[in-house]
Amino acid sequence: MPRLAVAILILLLFVPAPPAAAQTTGEVYMSGMRNPYRWSFDRQTGNIYVGDVGGINEEVTFVPWAQSRGANLGWNCFSGTTPQTGCTPSNYFPPQYEYGSGPDVVIGGYVVRDPALPSFAGRYLFGRFSTGAIVSLGPGAAPPPQDTMLAIPSVSGFGEDGTGRLYAASRAGGVYRLGENSSGDLTATSIGDFDQPLSVAAAPGVTNELFIAEQPGRLVRWTPTGTSEVADLTDVVLDGGEQGLLSVAVSPDYATTRKLYVFYTNNGGDLQVDVLQNGNRAPVTTIQHDQADNHNGGQLLFGPDNALYLSTGDGGTQGDPEGDAQNPNSRLGKILRFDVDAGPAPPATPGDTTRPALRARVKRRQRVLRLRGAVVYVRCNERCRVSAGGTLRIGRRKLLLRRAAATVAANKRRRMKVRLRPRGRRVLRRALANGRRPRVALRIRAVDSAGNRSALVRRSVRVRR
Repeated sequence: MPRLAVAILILLLFVPAPPAAAQTTGEVYMSGMRNPYRWSFDRQTGNIYVGDVGGINEEVTFVPWAQSRGANLGWNCFSGTTPQTGCTPSNYFPPQYEYGSGPDVVIGGYVVRDPALPSFAGRYLFGRFSTGAIVSLGPGAAPPPQDTMLAIPSVSGFGEDGTGRLYAASRAGGVYRLGENSSGDLTATSIGDFDQPLSVAAAPGVTNELFIAEQPGRLVRWTPTGTSEVADLTDVVLDGGEQGLLSVAVSPDYATTRKLYVFYTNNGGDLQVDVLQNGNRAPVTTIQHDQADNHNGGQLLFGPDNALYLSTGDGGTQGDPEGDAQNPNSRLGKILRFDVDAGPAPPATPGDTTRPALRARVKRRQRVLRLRGAVVYVRCNERCRVSAGGTLRIGRRKLLLRRAAATVAANKRRRMKVRLRPRGRRVLRRALANGRRPRVALRIRAVDSAGNRSALVRRSVRVRR
């Protein structure tokens, strides 16, 4: 064999192939949460602290690392320790600390392992959004709470650098390095102004480089000499309210792979995690969430086992009537675990990247009550899986319809029905009897065998008597 051929063969044997951009569902690791917007691992013990935005109560829950897989935090059986639906889940972990819900929602923080904060060593710091109060709890989130004498208005998240130094972000624009004064009170020193910063992260061992996620969709890199843009995702991020670019996590092997992970709400309103590397972007997971624009969860973190963890909200409907948080088959209201690859960059152009072309025909006026749902006719240019959902709208009231899914052969038309739920039928019957003019907003999307998603198709139906 010629020497050149031998050299090429050796290279092929020792250079790993680029990973496919296939998505994964992840493991349901913890469940029973309403909107775990911010949570953390204790970098010293691995124990988990969850700040869950409540319905009746805001709550902080402590879960030891050894007992964390399968832990259930109780929503919607409970809001904090207040019973809601009469159920008691197995492996239930009640909150260590709670307070009444309102605009001052809980923003979960970190256990202090920062040598610059000796008065708070081993204690848990978290924020309250509206007042900006930064509050301290004892080890294991044990009350009573202590005032740190620091307020950061619109506090939106906390983060650690690579050695555990603590930072706090404000949706008003600031990112702050936390410290303490001679009286033992907490202090905050600005490191710069940003556009609605929500998340701060760093590579292991690194203290002079931070990655900051801005809600509108920009990921920036901060160093003591200035900031630079890492990625502009504004064209794929749906921003507003509780939506946007919610979190960034830095791979434990960032020094060699340069991998960053981002969590955001995409243009279809769904939850999405992507991996960024060397100017390329590839999907890790997408979670259907287009039924509401709130309760998205919000935190990406690498755990003590170097797996990637993601928190998701319960789907956003009031009180979780669908029961997603307690449903082991749903990925909503959960902390999910992903074994992510530490190999080379995702390919810039994976094999099949062409979106399926989806067409949807919907009669503009339908007898939705008689049909018990709204009918849509769909067609794809290739074999695909079509998912259709909808919302019944009566004035300002919104009621979810049952989601329908079907496999559609290439270029073949298929009839689908997005059905009313029993409560929706009752409400619609009364509305029609009272002369109201309800309508149904439909959302339809297709996914092909390679995981490519079509553009979201929206249609509106006026309800006939």
